[in-house]
Amino acid sequence: MRGFEFRDFLIEQFGEIPPALHFTAWDDYDVTLSGWDDPNWYMIVEEDGEPLTLRSRGPLRLVERDYGARDVNSLREFNDWVWMIRSIEARW
Repeated sequence: MRGFEFRDFLIEQFGEIPPALHFTAWDDYDVTLSGWDDPNWYMIVEEDGEPLTLRSRGPLRLVERDYGARDVNSLREFNDWVWMIRSIEARW
């Protein structure tokens, strides 16, 4: 996977890390979450050298860099990830 540190992206876009972010996904999932001042979160844009598509849970995927003790072969253990991101809105 290839991407960038999410907190750096937030600072670049907003000048600081917003207190909360509202995500909308292509499958109409939407959620507002806080606590993004954490270098563990990465915004993924490519996998195996190819841009993410909806079929590969793209075009943007927010994932954790350190998986802790979770089994990488079981995606059920990664339910904190946000997939198929269509928009990200800062909530002040």
